[in-house]
Amino acid sequence: MRFIKLLWKRFTLLCILALTALPLMIIGWSGRKTIYSEYVLDPLRQPGLTLVFEGLHDGVYPWQGLLKPKSDAAEDAGEETTDAADTSAVGDTAVAGSTAGAGSTAVAGSTAGAGSTAAVEETIVYTEAEDSEVEEMKELPENAIAGSVDAIPEGVCNPVMQAADYDVVNVAFLSPDDTEYNTDTEGIFAKNGIYYKLGLVDATYFSDALFIGDSRTVGLCEYGSLKGNAAFLAKESVNVYNVLDQELRYTDHDGETWDAYVEEILSENKYGKVYVALGVNELGIGTTYMYYEKYREILSMIREYQPDALIYIQGIMHVSYDKSSTDSCRNNTVIAQRNMAISTLANGRDIFYIDMNPYVCDEDGDLYEDMSGDGIHLKASAYEYWDRSLMENAIVTGE
Repeated sequence: MRFIKLLWKRFTLLCILALTALPLMIIGWSGRKTIYSEYVLDPLRQPGLTLVFEGLHDGVYPWQGLLKPKSDAAEDAGEETTDAADTSAVGDTAVAGSTAGAGSTAVAGSTAGAGSTAAVEETIVYTEAEDSEVEEMKELPENAIAGSVDAIPEGVCNPVMQAADYDVVNVAFLSPDDTEYNTDTEGIFAKNGIYYKLGLVDATYFSDALFIGDSRTVGLCEYGSLKGNAAFLAKESVNVYNVLDQELRYTDHDGETWDAYVEEILSENKYGKVYVALGVNELGIGTTYMYYEKYREILSMIREYQPDALIYIQGIMHVSYDKSSTDSCRNNTVIAQRNMAISTLANGRDIFYIDMNPYVCDEDGDLYEDMSGDGIHLKASAYEYWDRSLMENAIVTGE
């Protein structure tokens, strides 16, 4: 006891921090599959209390895990009600922006813990679902969400990073802000299915992946950590308007290289994932809508030859402040609008939008000057940030 008093006297602040952190870590770890199931935790780099603080930021409080939903209580009492069965099928998590099942819509922008209003709405929705649909929901992996085709839930795709407008852009390269983008491409979009949330993977995830792109993707192949795992099909100066019409340099998983057309590679090989990164070379060509239409054609070809692959639309990487504030076409105002356009092509089921810009840009959306030599391309040492963004934003379907 004397030792404890002495320890407390000498290290009061440290003891208080330890006594505070320990229960928070316990709460965080114990709630990973319940109230914090929507959050991704890297156990090698983040303590369990990270989940608690992220939850508090979103309005999810630790004591919600102690509140028992009415439907669960009914199950414990042995009441075989439809509401209880349906609630157990989907768990206790409702995702912001999702429209679930054949009925009501969950409240946009809310993250619902056990016993909350959104969780009750999910129960109401699934009591109206067909028995076969309920059975399918029961088999969903932890990172999957049953939802409607009209709204992609939060966490399934990255948000588009915006950028400061320095009032130098040539409006001829933009489309009106109220432009509508057709997102019902035949053969691309899953009419029914499951949403999957982005999560953490390692380099082996990319062993069946193909990266298609321009000079930036060439750099990813040469200086990133995925060479030897993924395959790359890229060439300097290509854009959405000519990428299908010329030979690109193909680097296979073994590091062997040769020139080939996109259609040739897609038709002769099978991939589990296809990543597309195109957009910097055509910033001074046409409007945003023209760019979007050509991008849509490329995705259609990929889906034709790779019907089972997950397709990742990679947002165009921003340029530096020096470029964006002086160049009328190669600036982040144009890039942000075009990223917003192609992000609408994601359906959250087998096509996903991911944005690496938060990893390499400042608060104004400008590429960090020290990461680029020319304001457009990453330095060799900076490709690790692109690698990291890919590994922290991947879909695992469990299939």
